[in-house]
Amino acid sequence: MKQYIDNIKTVNLFSGLKYDEIEAISRITALKHYPKGYVVFQEGEEGDALYIIVDGRVKVSIYDEDGREYILDIIGKDGFFGELSLIDELPRSADIITTEDSTFLVIKRVEFSKLLVDNPVITISILKTLSKRLRAADERIRGFAFLSVEGRILKYLLDIGKKTGIKIKNYLIIENAPSQIEIASSCGCSRETVSRMIKNLVEKGILSFGKRRYTIHLPETSF
Repeated sequence: MKQYIDNIKTVNLFSGLKYDEIEAISRITALKHYPKGYVVFQEGEEGDALYIIVDGRVKVSIYDEDGREYILDIIGKDGFFGELSLIDELPRSADIITTEDSTFLVIKRVEFSKLLVDNPVITISILKTLSKRLRAADERIRGFAFLSVEGRILKYLLDIGKKTGIKIKNYLIIENAPSQIEIASSCGCSRETVSRMIKNLVEKGILSFGKRRYTIHLPETSF
């Protein structure tokens, strides 16, 4: 019980709750560990739980008729997923796969519904997160419509950097960066194209990279 309380206290979704409310949540929560590459659930499955990431990272993916993967989002520590199917009671809308060893807090449907009714703070937090995801989806569509492939790749890396990167002066450093295959799946192009575009960005002095690490050279007015 104490371990669950400590885990719950670190999650942004529950940051506005009092200790007794967090304690109540700990009684309806299960702590689960999954290895890298584990399929948490697949598109079309019935949704029966909300997942909150205590540690680790997952990718949100869909596939076309030819089996080509499109990564819709990467969600890391303190993020959550699975809430849509609990709210609209429709099947899961995408696959969720761990990209590293991960630990989740899991709350089942009935308990989740009661949690929202009893804690408006959580409801508002979820709504804010959903709004951010909708805005991000709009930006993604805009990017596909108006940006070049090189521009889409740079914007994708900038978006990741804003969420998980470290800014030092005019440099944005992304550690444990996505692979070129993941970038390709997120930007709607081939891995070979990603490799070529990254080389172009390096030659322009915009980007430098090492093993799973990208450094974006920002203009003075950025951020």
